[in-house]
Amino acid sequence: MKNSVFAMLALAGLAASANASTVGAQTTLASVTFLNKNTIDAQGAVINDRDTWVATAGGTVDAIRITGSLTRVQSGTFASEAQVRISAGAGQAFTGLNRSSSTTGSYTGTIAVDRTLANTPFTLNNGGTVNFEWFESFQDGTAGLPESRFDTVTYDFLSSPITNGNFSAGSTVSDGTVASFNGSNVSGGLDFYTLALTDGVLSPGHYLNLQTRAQTGGSTGYDSEIAIYDSLGNLVATDDDGASGTGFFSMLSFGASDPNLGDNAPGSAGAILAAGNYTIVVGGFDTIFGATINAITPGAASGTYALDIRTVPTPGAASLLGLAGLAAARRRRA
Repeated sequence: MKNSVFAMLALAGLAASANASTVGAQTTLASVTFLNKNTIDAQGAVINDRDTWVATAGGTVDAIRITGSLTRVQSGTFASEAQVRISAGAGQAFTGLNRSSSTTGSYTGTIAVDRTLANTPFTLNNGGTVNFEWFESFQDGTAGLPESRFDTVTYDFLSSPITNGNFSAGSTVSDGTVASFNGSNVSGGLDFYTLALTDGVLSPGHYLNLQTRAQTGGSTGYDSEIAIYDSLGNLVATDDDGASGTGFFSMLSFGASDPNLGDNAPGSAGAILAAGNYTIVVGGFDTIFGATINAITPGAASGTYALDIRTVPTPGAASLLGLAGLAAARRRRA
């Protein structure tokens, strides 16, 4: 398997749009449908099918649902390799995302696709143009010829109603110096921070410490909860009252060398944290952090807090980014 080191970041068819319909705990801001889109060569190839769409609604997008049908054109191709690049056109400013519609490997005939993928929240601007490019993440067949075809495919841009704040936090110093960010939670709200860890917490002496505390001069009585999700939106760890001496504030510790522990043991959230993009979520008591970032039930508590982030990989190996699209890891055939 290819080792990936992540850096921070960030469709001729029939188009339709829909607003304010509910998908689970989320709202569909807008939808677009395309017909007969081929996946041909690698991303960026001139021959690939492309299209554009003008968004008919705006808002914060934290997941994209892909539904439709996919037909194999060349033998040996994987359904999971039929992907789309969604990028900002005129009037948009989000970082592009690569999205696979299926986890299925080798397949024959036509299969149904229905997949929802979380992303770091970004802003979809009403009236702005969104670009789509369909491509193959791994070429199995003859170059220049379609490998799979989306007979029909719909992209639903989903928004969670519970978002409280999305933050651009600049860069941290990777030498144990604390980087602090002031935040606040409304009742039923959540705050999102994005962390890119390029070296990971893998070697002796490396650690990552995430801790909420009272803001300078602020209330010490707020009951916060904290979680961290990986680049696919899967829960890594969560904590409620993990730091001694700070009331009901929270802390997560990765790595066996973390000296900023309070009453926690070193590596209490995990001794290993691989390189990649992560989203830190802060909410009030009693937030229930689901298995994915789209399945969070926010708590009713409200108040202010400071988020402290300390990391010691090699200097310059960790930094923070505002919420934007995440690069998708490419699957390589074993």
